[in-house]
Amino acid sequence: MLDDLAGVIETLQGRIRNYGDTLRQNETRTRVVLIDPLLRVLGWDVADPALVKPEYDVSTLNNQRVDYALLGPAGKPAATVEAKKLGEPLASHRMQMLNYSNAAGIAYAGLTDGNQWELYEVFKQVTLEERRLLDLRLLDTPAHECALKLLLLWRPNLATGRPVAAGKPILTSPVEPVFEHQPSAQSGEPSLGEGWIPLAAIQTGGNLITGVAERLRPSAIRLPDGRESHAGNWWHIPREVAEYLIGTGKLTPAQCPLGESRNVPIVTAQRRPDRNGNFGHLHELSNGCFLSKVNTGAGLVNNAKFLLHQCGVDPGQVWLKLS
Repeated sequence: MLDDLAGVIETLQGRIRNYGDTLRQNETRTRVVLIDPLLRVLGWDVADPALVKPEYDVSTLNNQRVDYALLGPAGKPAATVEAKKLGEPLASHRMQMLNYSNAAGIAYAGLTDGNQWELYEVFKQVTLEERRLLDLRLLDTPAHECALKLLLLWRPNLATGRPVAAGKPILTSPVEPVFEHQPSAQSGEPSLGEGWIPLAAIQTGGNLITGVAERLRPSAIRLPDGRESHAGNWWHIPREVAEYLIGTGKLTPAQCPLGESRNVPIVTAQRRPDRNGNFGHLHELSNGCFLSKVNTGAGLVNNAKFLLHQCGVDPGQVWLKLS
């Protein structure tokens, strides 16, 4: 992924040098030529309404809009991005950008002219400088260094609701980097540098796990209450998630059946045989419900995310240790 991102950045650097005069005349040209391609390679396909909402309304009273809303789980904006034409001074737009995101309850706000990229924590009660997570100029920075810094905007990172900055990539996978990250003492988050990654960042495509987890397996799971458990394979993930939800009173027999995976409910209150009359596809949970074990690794990850969403828990609060 880093090589792909660096390649796009090199292309954009060339466009700024060769077509800067034209791009400085028009915001729309800047967005099409510089901003949209970078968002796309970071996982934010601006043509996909499930991922990005252009011209997002942040105030129904005054019809105020931001250029992009980057959507996280359940379609809720994870961040906004305000776009300006190339060369437009960004300083005069920062407070408006932060006010728009604050009014809409969006935790992160970005600002860019296609060359300079900034990202801020909206609700942090500190100075503007201390809120800034990213301040990058493409033309002033080597492409691979740009790519590493821009991983703050990478969709699996930003969509967790707690993006972390990359230090240097840990070479656990040729496809995606794992970030070095010092956890907050208050949050109790595990360190990504030790192989931890939020469940929300595990990517799936069809029946396959892709990205950072493609060639790895879980070895432990950390739940929102701080409890850690062994997880020797992907099957343990929905099981541990289900037991956590039961323990917190969020998953009860009255809610079942919940979901469907391969024509079998993910969680059911009744023990039903499969088409061959067998019960081996079910695991009995501590509240007497039954969890389906039928699925691929990708399906089991998606089942865990589904149960969390259904019970009002952010999958970004569940962490997996991969090895």
